[in-house]
Amino acid sequence: MHIEARDVDCVITVARGAGDLVRRMYASGQATVREKSSEIDLVTAADVAAEDFLRSALERLYPGIALWGEESNQPPDQALYWLVDPIDGTTNFAHNVAYCSVNIALQDGLTTLLAVTYHIGLDCTYHAQPGGGAYLRTSHGEESRLHVSATASLRKSLLITGFPYHRAEAADNNAAEFVYFMPRTACVRNFGSAALDLAHVAQGAADGYWEGWLNPWDIAAGALLVREAGGRVTTYGGREWTIRDNHIVASNGVPALHDALLEGIRTARAPLTAPRLNIHG
Repeated sequence: MHIEARDVDCVITVARGAGDLVRRMYASGQATVREKSSEIDLVTAADVAAEDFLRSALERLYPGIALWGEESNQPPDQALYWLVDPIDGTTNFAHNVAYCSVNIALQDGLTTLLAVTYHIGLDCTYHAQPGGGAYLRTSHGEESRLHVSATASLRKSLLITGFPYHRAEAADNNAAEFVYFMPRTACVRNFGSAALDLAHVAQGAADGYWEGWLNPWDIAAGALLVREAGGRVTTYGGREWTIRDNHIVASNGVPALHDALLEGIRTARAPLTAPRLNIHG
């Protein structure tokens, strides 16, 4: 499928429409919360409503393209499909923390053809296409091209990460990696939306990001944003990341920094006796 400028505009409009919906639901008290896999893995009525909205709007605009969303979680049986997280950062959203997003990627197999990440709290949109660069569009339609940072030193870097829902049940829960990097960097932050974390690496606001136990709808769009902004996206083992991988390392692409991230992760994980994350597959 060839993506044109009007397609980018259409998908951004759809993402913003979903964002408007979830804001209205929260304001009116309709965004009721329930548990999914555990008492800290949450879903709201707004997540479900937003996915339904996205499915309907995208089907109307692009008939015949499948949709794989977080809430319905039905993998498609065709190569071309939308990969959707209706609210990335549901825990933040449920607690009225504005760091959450609508995440949309158009996939052709393993290739992401279009990335759209709408920041619900700030009413701005990150978007990218392969070979076309990555951009930030404001609510007024003004655009600026994204560029990763130039930080080369781990000690001077600001990193972002996140933690899995099983963090209270298993030692392999990103604590070892966090403990390794915290004293060796300018700081490590945990904001709670993988999609926006990657967008901030693409924007140059953060120098690197790592996290495990993720789903493709969390990070497909953000991975393209980082790559199109000049950064690098790999697995923990250093192989180029694809949507088949449930862990990710994204950086500004400076070899010294990316290599330091990979080495730090290897060092931190070496003592784990019962790793739950397969970083070699």
